[in-house]
Amino acid sequence: MEVRSSDLYIDHGDVLTSAGTASSLDACLHLVRVRLGAAKAARLARHIVVAPHREGDQAQYIQQPIPERSDDDQVGETIEWALENLDQRLSVDDLAERACMSRRNFVRSFSKATGTSPARWVLSRRLDHARVLLESTAHPVGTIAQMCGFGSAVTFRQNFVQAFSTTPTSYRNRFSDPVAT
Repeated sequence: MEVRSSDLYIDHGDVLTSAGTASSLDACLHLVRVRLGAAKAARLARHIVVAPHREGDQAQYIQQPIPERSDDDQVGETIEWALENLDQRLSVDDLAERACMSRRNFVRSFSKATGTSPARWVLSRRLDHARVLLESTAHPVGTIAQMCGFGSAVTFRQNFVQAFSTTPTSYRNRFSDPVAT
């Protein structure tokens, strides 16, 4: 059996599985849609106050934890600094210099501390910060791209779609707090 962790539900014809509690509603609406038609599924969705059909292959929107650090930890200090400066240029060489380490030693130490490369970590933190801004502000997507250190709105959108299988605008529409924006 193949596991597809990003799918909300999977219909194999004789077996229907879902990713969790909310996804089970998607699976049930799928059954209604297949057996009784889209109009009945949409009517049921309105009755139970859920979307008639959410996008398939929806990425899981979870925050990644940041490792704890000791007081004399050069990598940890650099991580804290980087989190406060996501709008700045944060190349691996810049981060290694900030940590007063060689590039090679920094990459090795960073990967050991975080479980990922510095470049992937920076991209992930920038995308996490972008999600927070999309949820809590009315800033235009281009402004959020700048605030999160992306070279352009296009680069931001491409990375966002690749990471979360949805556009920044769709994400905002789905997750933003209408009172905050």
